[in-house]
Amino acid sequence: MSRIRTVKPDLFRHEDLFDAELESGLPLRLAFIGLFTVADCAGRFIWKPRTLKLDVLPHDSVDFSAVLNALEAGGFIQSYTVNGQRYGYIPSFGKHQQIPTREI
Repeated sequence: MSRIRTVKPDLFRHEDLFDAELESGLPLRLAFIGLFTVADCAGRFIWKPRTLKLDVLPHDSVDFSAVLNALEAGGFIQSYTVNGQRYGYIPSFGKHQQIPTREI
């Protein structure tokens, strides 16, 4: 389920994310921001590239697996597996988001 999230202005000045986008040729900045909307209050999300693409970049012809892999390679997200299900985590989520108490 998508959630309403805020975007801090300093995120647009994130040089490492910009450099990773230039290097990969993929829309990493928009995808990273979009992942905030699918992440839970702790910055976790289910790692399903096709579903995430529908939620984050539905009109772009881009391989979202490649986007996730590039974000992970850059250290912007991490993946882990629990009971055979792969999940993603945004380590800097708490820095960028203030979660309303009704979501906790």
